[in-house]
Amino acid sequence: MSAYSETTFDSKHYDDTRPNYPEAFYKELLSYHSAVSKGDDSRLTTAVDLGSGSGFVTFKLLDYFKKVYGVDPSCKMIMQCKESEQFEEANAEEDRIDFHPGTGEFFTVAINNHSVDLITAGESSHWFDHPLFFKEANRALKPNGTLAFWLYKDPVFIGHPKANEIYTNYTYNSSIEKNPDDGFEKWMGPYYQQPGHDYLRTLMKEIEVPEDLYYDIQRVEYISERDGVPDNFDPKAAKTKLFIHKKITVKWFHDYVKSWSAYHSWMKEHGEKYDIADKFVDELKEASGWQDDTELDVVWDTVYTFARRK
Repeated sequence: MSAYSETTFDSKHYDDTRPNYPEAFYKELLSYHSAVSKGDDSRLTTAVDLGSGSGFVTFKLLDYFKKVYGVDPSCKMIMQCKESEQFEEANAEEDRIDFHPGTGEFFTVAINNHSVDLITAGESSHWFDHPLFFKEANRALKPNGTLAFWLYKDPVFIGHPKANEIYTNYTYNSSIEKNPDDGFEKWMGPYYQQPGHDYLRTLMKEIEVPEDLYYDIQRVEYISERDGVPDNFDPKAAKTKLFIHKKITVKWFHDYVKSWSAYHSWMKEHGEKYDIADKFVDELKEASGWQDDTELDVVWDTVYTFARRK
């Protein structure tokens, strides 16, 4: 995650290569949040998006909330958001959105106690110190306010088990552990920050929302191998509202790899040898007979958790 804060990190490229969250998921989140409001619009006043990154969740929350704060440890990401057309448009008549440096453990001094209706953390909560995160969210939320955090795991190449095996090697395993004579690490597994990457792999099964601080806790997990993939990738038939399917090309996947923090960390240490994204994708091409323009269906295993502050 620290790679995202470096001045050389291309935050625009990161945004362009991320999977998007379906509209049905946002509707599910707002349905949960509004269930205790009984038509009270005051519960749609303020939202905070943690790990806001390039801001695509933060800006989306403007569809529902009067004031939205994005919080991220990367000043580069914050600068990109504040320089965007979306930021200017949202603040043209009144200050509806702002971005602040902060973390999942300490948001920002701009967020007062018991002042927030909704806190979100999309694809970021696996990096947090969770006891501190839950306490800080509890501090900021109004009574009955909503805490929502969610993750997508790894892309699953539908119908290509060998490609999935290669993917696992490059993203979770160590070539030196498998072949001590390699001389240097040829996979990216050891270059992810821990324990966050392991939490991502398990979809944060180890992390429990503290029941002394929150109630009505809902956790919805989707694992494609266990739960199946709906016919024609129809999201209405999926077993989760956070169903992420994308038809990609091999070229898109190549760009996606270059947005990973582990890619940037590996290249910083070994980049003079070769580009590991090229090596990774070439191996996938050779094993599966793909070309740059080969189209592939991929899905992501996901989990989302909703909870209300006591």
